[in-house]
Amino acid sequence: MKKYIPTSLLLSCCMIIAVWLSGCKKVAIVVSTTTDVNIFEYLTKNPEKYSDLVKIIEKSGYNGFLNAYGSYTMFAPTNDGIKGYLTERNLGSVDQITEQEAINIVKLHLMSDTLTSSSFKDGKLPTVTMYGQYLITSVNNENGVSNYTVNRRAIIQEPNIRTGNGYVHTIDHVLLPATKTLAQLVSENNEYSIFKQALEATGFYDSLNTINLADTTRRWLTLFAETNSALADSGIHSYHDLYQKYCHTGKPDSVGDSLHIYVAYHIIPDAKYLADIVSSSSHTTLAPLEVLASKLDGERVLLNDINFNGVHEPGVEIQRTTSDVSATNGVLHTSLGHFSPKVRLPVPIYWDVADFPEVRKLPAVFRKASYSFTYGSIKDINWDKTTNNLDYSYTTSGSIPVFYNDHLSIPMGNTSRHFWIDFTSPIIVKGRYKVWICYRTAKQSGSIGQPGGSNMPVQVFFDGQAMSRTFNFTERRPNLSDGELEALGWKKYSPTAEQLAAGKYLGIIDVPTTDRHVFRLQALPGAGTGQNSNFLDMIHIIPVNMNQYLPRFARDGTLVDF
Repeated sequence: MKKYIPTSLLLSCCMIIAVWLSGCKKVAIVVSTTTDVNIFEYLTKNPEKYSDLVKIIEKSGYNGFLNAYGSYTMFAPTNDGIKGYLTERNLGSVDQITEQEAINIVKLHLMSDTLTSSSFKDGKLPTVTMYGQYLITSVNNENGVSNYTVNRRAIIQEPNIRTGNGYVHTIDHVLLPATKTLAQLVSENNEYSIFKQALEATGFYDSLNTINLADTTRRWLTLFAETNSALADSGIHSYHDLYQKYCHTGKPDSVGDSLHIYVAYHIIPDAKYLADIVSSSSHTTLAPLEVLASKLDGERVLLNDINFNGVHEPGVEIQRTTSDVSATNGVLHTSLGHFSPKVRLPVPIYWDVADFPEVRKLPAVFRKASYSFTYGSIKDINWDKTTNNLDYSYTTSGSIPVFYNDHLSIPMGNTSRHFWIDFTSPIIVKGRYKVWICYRTAKQSGSIGQPGGSNMPVQVFFDGQAMSRTFNFTERRPNLSDGELEALGWKKYSPTAEQLAAGKYLGIIDVPTTDRHVFRLQALPGAGTGQNSNFLDMIHIIPVNMNQYLPRFARDGTLVDF
């Protein structure tokens, strides 16, 4: 008679045997998600390059997690690089490095992120090191050979070594951490003596002499310090002169005092190296609602070099050779000129959107012929469809009464046309303004003023906030008096009697900072398939207490006050 062993009993026996076997043999635990060795194991397998670094890592106690699962980037100095570091420190061997020093070395060279050489731009890396300081990278060219450098000290000899838990980049020197605060860097340079006194009098010296861990927005700061010679060029030869020029309350440590505002205007939240400075056209400062404009002019980094209301205002240059100095709490730059916030009153901006630097660089085109701009070719105009173009249109047709005979043709409305398009404005002085969109009415299908055919309603946004009124590219201006038009939210912005030249009121904006701002035109659902024939001419941004319908803008570029 056959006897059957119950399945449950069989499974129990198997589990007992498995447990017994596991007690007899050590089970290998896989800590990596790939077959690649992890960072520490890779270093130990290459002692000819990294034996000294391995000793430092072991002394730091970081070898455990560097050999476990994770995502890291390590800048690994070679044995020769570490020998150079030991010589600088007057140490005979790695064994003389203390445990704390070993920890600091490892943390400065290590990040909790996987960064390849594609992240090595001219400026700081996107992730802070475990030491709590940023590393900066750049490209160094010697004898026709280009190499990545780190912190202006180490050359990357071998980048992008892939391991199971991140990347290793081999470098020829040990990196050194910043050891001084921004205030200390200013103090040790006699060229900043006047500016240092201003920092002390306004109370900013203390805030620049500490690492603010309580307020994360003040953990890192960027300081533009003015040299004594830069101040002397503006007639300021002592702190007394600076005090006399700016301090109007007798209390420079008061936030409302002009000297306090002057110093605050030289400090930017966050750690911003020159590459970060020129990558944006403006930066907020510690001076309330005041921004610094920035630009790259050839090799020169300029602050507040702007065109305001049709007038070029020369800026001040930042000296490259003495800037990009890392501190324990930020970055120090040297200004070769004296600058301060300018008191400006709101002024009207009659913004010709068809006048921008890229078209001006085409003398055969600008106000002479039409041209199609591809995606990404206009710095201050951006749109959603990368395959679409933006057409600069020039015409002398009497039925298209536009300023200077040129305008932009913007296809909008369906999945193949633009859904939105962004325009970065000229500088707008902080204040309260009424906004008008000026366009040549067009209707791609159907008759203008008649139902049916194409429809093109648009919502306009100012810095991401929807404006109170929409407009429609197919809607013509009523034939009424100026007062009647303004009451209905319209204006005649061209001297021609042609109703196709339409100015439509969009609402009031409160501009918080004197800066450039972004206007977005976005198609509304009612647009349906939309149309290509959307002719945008100007945007008027006029202080609320000023005349809203004069001057008018003629086809030949003249302004008419009637």
